[in-house]
Amino acid sequence: MIVGPTVRARYIPGALIGLPLVSVLLSPFAGAGIQEWRSSRLRGGHDGLLEQLLAPAWTQLLLGALALWLLFALWALVPLVLTQRTVLFDERQGTVALRRGLRIVERAPLPQVEHAVGEAERGGMALIGLTALGDGDEEPLRQWIVPEVGWDAASFDGLRTLQAAAGLRPAPARGELLRENRRLRRARAHRELADRLGMPWRAEYEHDEAAFQTEFDRVRRVLGGKEPARDGDPAP
Repeated sequence: MIVGPTVRARYIPGALIGLPLVSVLLSPFAGAGIQEWRSSRLRGGHDGLLEQLLAPAWTQLLLGALALWLLFALWALVPLVLTQRTVLFDERQGTVALRRGLRIVERAPLPQVEHAVGEAERGGMALIGLTALGDGDEEPLRQWIVPEVGWDAASFDGLRTLQAAAGLRPAPARGELLRENRRLRRARAHRELADRLGMPWRAEYEHDEAAFQTEFDRVRRVLGGKEPARDGDPAP
């Protein structure tokens, strides 16, 4: 089980969406290079099938974009593989291991995991705290940092599995946390709008957006003089 995103999970979106767009934008430069190579071949007396296929401008642009895409894809993969940081959880052996790039830099038994927390949003990280076992004074708590633990559901599920195995309370599913975070952000935005109008805030607005919107629109009409005010309404 992997705690954190796999190389494949982080690589595919960029390789299939971002890099092709960049390659298309830069294809005129690569196409010019192909055209120059073809011209040098013609000046050298070569006029075979390859030179004929490369004659149309659209062929040069297409091949240039494909060549750039392959080149960029390789360049992007190397640093991603070398800098990836994840935690490997071996359920059968009951161990956790911190991996940086292609190397295992630290390993510990599962009972050493004192806490494991993480953020479900992309860009969030996980903190896994470990302490030494045995008699006498314990070593200071050390922490492993796992970037992008909220990259996708599989990445976050690895953290939840580790929490359960370590006897900790598993976090809710990533989708549930994301929905709750969105609800809290909308509630904060609605509260700010209500404060600007001087509109009283009710607890029901935290979960009922329709009720807030209805009251918000009514207060706006009151402040605009289009509807009579009620008790507790802000003065126009």
